[in-house]
Parts: sequence; C-alpha cells; structure tokens
Amino acid sequence: MDTRERILQATIELIMEKGFKGATTRAIAQKAGVNEITLFRHFNNKMGIVKAAFEKVSYVPSLSKAIKENVEWDLEKDLLMFSKLYQQLLYENRDLIMISLKEAALLSELQQHITDIPRQLKENLIEYFNSMREAGKLIETNVEAQALALIWMNFSFFMSRSQHDNKITDLTEEEFLKNTVRVLARGLTL
Repeated sequence: MDTRERILQATIELIMEKGFKGATTRAIAQKAGVNEITLFRHFNNKMGIVKAAFEKVSYVPSLSKAIKENVEWDLEKDLLMFSKLYQQLLYENRDLIMISLKEAALLSELQQHITDIPRQLKENLIEYFNSMREAGKLIETNVEAQALALIWMNFSFFMSRSQHDNKITDLTEEEFLKNTVRVLARGLTL
C-alpha cells in the first residue's frame, strides 16, 4: 500500500472508531505510519483527507457503472438490479454512513460532499429514465421525482434495518425490493 492509500485507510478506520473530530491529523499520521507534514503534502488539510477518504469508499462509481453497463432495458429488472446493488453497497459502508449522518451537521464542508452522493445517483437514474422514455418504454413523468422515489425507498429500507433490525417488518430485503420495484415499474411502464 502506498503512502496515500495508508493515509486514506487510516482516516477511514479512525473516523469509524472515533468520529470526524476524533480523527485528528496527528492520529491519522500515527496510524498511517507517517508524519503530519506528509499528510499536508498529499492532501493540504484535514478536510482534504476526509474528502479523499469519502471518494475512496464512495459507492457512486459502482452504481453508475452498473446503471450504464448492466442494464437490460427492462425497467423492472434494471431497477431491481440497481436496488440490490445499492443495498449491498450501503451495508458495506454502513458504519461510515451512520457516522456521516450523525456528524455531518458539525462540519458544513462535509455536508456538501455527503449530499453529492445521492445527487450523482439521481443524475444517473434520470439519464436512464430519459433513455427509457425516448425508447418508448416509460410513461411521460417527472423523471427526477421517480429517481428520487427509488433512491429514497432504498435508503429508507437501509436506515430502518440499520436502526431497528427486523423490529418493524419481517420482510426480507429480497421480498421488499421485488415488491416495491414491481409496483414502481408497473406504474412507470407504458
């Protein structure tokens, strides 16, 4: 692992252990096995390190790639594929997501970076929905509203399971996604 990667990995681990404020540049440098000057040489400041760490674990590139490369141009199949992958990536990054939500209000610079993630997902889904509409496979609708509905449905399920486990519903992830995606796809299909 090169120096930059060690710094980013140390940052992620410290944020998950101690939160953003606890992940000081001194602690990051110590955990990465470098001196603080090296941190600043690579990233300028703590926020630069944190932003780079978020980009490293961001699930947007994986979802964007899936939306562009794995679509079958069958609305229900495509939205289910997106939803399953989204759930997987949310759970893989669960600790960092939960800390981000808890502490984002404390760091206004970080808040912007966090909101970029769903915004980018929304833009990718809008592009997909527009292509489906142009191909005559989608009703005339506000595609931004539909993209947000899919993102929020998925994120709400993730948050519910993260916070309450199975205390709200015994539906499996598979059952929930198949049923909600089916309804959404049927409502959007010509």
